Amino acid sequence: MTRRHTAAAFAFFVGVALMATYPLLRHPTRTIAGGLGDPIILTTVLAWDADRMLHGLQRLWDPPFLYPHHWTLAYSEHMLGVAIFTAPIQWIFGNAVLTYNVAYIGSYALAGFGMFLLTRALWGRADAAVLAGLAFALTPYRLAQSTHLQVLMNGWMPIGLLGLHRYFASGSPRWLAVFAVAYLLTALSNGYYLYFFLLPVGVVIGMELLRPRMPRTRILRDLSVAGAAILLALAPIVYVYFRLQREMHFMRDPGMLPGLSARLADYFRVASGAWNWGGLLADGGGERQLFHGFAVIAFAVVGLCTVAARDRDDGSVDASVDGSRARQRRAVITYALIAALGVWLSMGPGPWRPYGWLFRLVPGFNGMRVPARLASVVILALAVLAAAGLAWLFDHLSRRWAAVVAMAVGTVIVFEGQRGIGVQDVPGWRENNWDRVAYSWLQNSPPGATLELDITELNYFRTATTLFQLYALDHRHPIVNGYSGWGTQLQEMLGSRIGPLHEPGHMAQVVRGLRRAGIRYILLHQATFVEPEMARQIVDELQAVTDQIAEAHVWPGTWAWRLKDIDPRPPAPAGLTLVDRRALVASASHQAPRLPLIFDGNLDTRWMTGERQNGGEWVAVRLPQPADVRRLEIVGGGRTILDYPQRLRIDSIDPAGVSQSLFDDGVVDLYVEAVALNDLHPSITLDLPRNRTVTLRLQQTGRGASWWSIHELKIWEQKE
Repeated sequence: MTRRHTAAAFAFFVGVALMATYPLLRHPTRTIAGGLGDPIILTTVLAWDADRMLHGLQRLWDPPFLYPHHWTLAYSEHMLGVAIFTAPIQWIFGNAVLTYNVAYIGSYALAGFGMFLLTRALWGRADAAVLAGLAFALTPYRLAQSTHLQVLMNGWMPIGLLGLHRYFASGSPRWLAVFAVAYLLTALSNGYYLYFFLLPVGVVIGMELLRPRMPRTRILRDLSVAGAAILLALAPIVYVYFRLQREMHFMRDPGMLPGLSARLADYFRVASGAWNWGGLLADGGGERQLFHGFAVIAFAVVGLCTVAARDRDDGSVDASVDGSRARQRRAVITYALIAALGVWLSMGPGPWRPYGWLFRLVPGFNGMRVPARLASVVILALAVLAAAGLAWLFDHLSRRWAAVVAMAVGTVIVFEGQRGIGVQDVPGWRENNWDRVAYSWLQNSPPGATLELDITELNYFRTATTLFQLYALDHRHPIVNGYSGWGTQLQEMLGSRIGPLHEPGHMAQVVRGLRRAGIRYILLHQATFVEPEMARQIVDELQAVTDQIAEAHVWPGTWAWRLKDIDPRPPAPAGLTLVDRRALVASASHQAPRLPLIFDGNLDTRWMTGERQNGGEWVAVRLPQPADVRRLEIVGGGRTILDYPQRLRIDSIDPAGVSQSLFDDGVVDLYVEAVALNDLHPSITLDLPRNRTVTLRLQQTGRGASWWSIHELKIWEQKE
């Protein structure tokens, strides 16, 4: 009977999931919920994971976007905990959109069924458990997070807690294994949950250790083994993320936390378009749409009250009944504590709140910028408490009235959390169009990275960017473009409307720099430009650099170029010695008091003009004695990526006061290459002809919209 009921409950929640995500079911192979931003990113990631699983996970961390960076899969969620189940869909049908939609719909079914299993085990009533599953799966918060599949994948949490409760009740290692597997799947589906799930797990374990049903030494030993197994399984992935944090400085600014933290009022704010009880509830913004429904809140309060009610009912002399009531009372207290702590921590840093401390001290915690997502833990606790309240109520009603009340409560839950999701077509997905012709040509062309135009900065999101990533899975050429949790400075520079790609006169140097960075193809899609005149300008300038183009194609609205290979750079002068920066004396046309910063060895400090480049900016450096200056390195910074010199002239002044021009040309090509290779601190390195220099004068002779900045200036001489 129990198995039949369990199977029926599973089928019920699958039906609920299909209903809640309708009309996605009508065209699951070409429509998607939540827009073309994050959902398309995760569509790409799931398809990439499936592809790499066929190759033994080789090159898993290097998907074909955000070239030339490596390990770019770890710039956002890797989604391996989801891909384990959806990969067969991708293998069989070869449709990434369908694969994503299966995961999206499945997240609803998993949440409802997982909560059903947990609450049925805790309270012993299937009807209350069904309603708790509905409340968990159809919380209005899911509508607010419809663009974030990883946030929706919280259905493993109740299953993990079920394993933990069963282990404490029976001592069976199998249930502890269920917990460990569920925790792993939770962590592999969402990096936030790797940490946030520790809250309910820690509270459940702590409450059990207060009055254990087994020897504490055994519990601690078993939990240590389970924890070690979890850490061992996660270690390869954790290593990648921690290494990226260290090498790329991927840490969130603590200043952004308050704006992404919850306030108590946010737990009564809904997503736009959600059921707002006739205007009683206000719309929330961003991550502050945390309402979970009046039904679940009301019955969670009833569940809390059952602690006192069960005390009054304890007139039984049956020890088994008393033991059951004691366990249920402890469960109510446990989940009340989880809910309270979840709300408290979701409020982020502040007085008497530990989130800021965790952000500073816990490894990896500073990669998470949205404390408000702890609302996923809050609804977990509220649903369990609501099941307690419903179970107590149904125990005091006749079967008929219990059914009537259950239907009424279920209806309210559905109305609160289900208003239908918005879906839209994925543009050009598997359609015959000229872009697909261009991609077919690219797919059959020799290897090489690709720049897709229009390209934009990370914060200036266009749906074309995520679609470029999706299409790269087919043509298999790595692309410069990408939209993820982190970006590249190469994309930022090329995407800026005051960057070299969009400033007239720089195209030849930009293309030369792209070639040096390993980029072999440029594709331009006219429809992706907001300003058509910008597309025409870029096309005209690219068509003019014929000496760098090996192959060109034009289709209606789409252009494609294959760039020539670059000639190898001549060898650097040998026997160079770095001039001691302490012996250098500098002067400048602007901001002279800041000049010591370019010789202080600190890459985070800089000299700057403080105004737009107009061609008259200069820096002069006097050497302690005449020298043959053969190499010069001008170091920039990622945070000042556009502060490069438009054109540079370098003059040598000898002991007799005679001036010699050592260099007079544009440096955009060198800078584009430098940004591609080191976007934290790109540097322009120039090898100079022989000279006898006492004073070296650097003059910026172009015009541009940005300042000229120098973070460090290094000079090498060649001894006689």
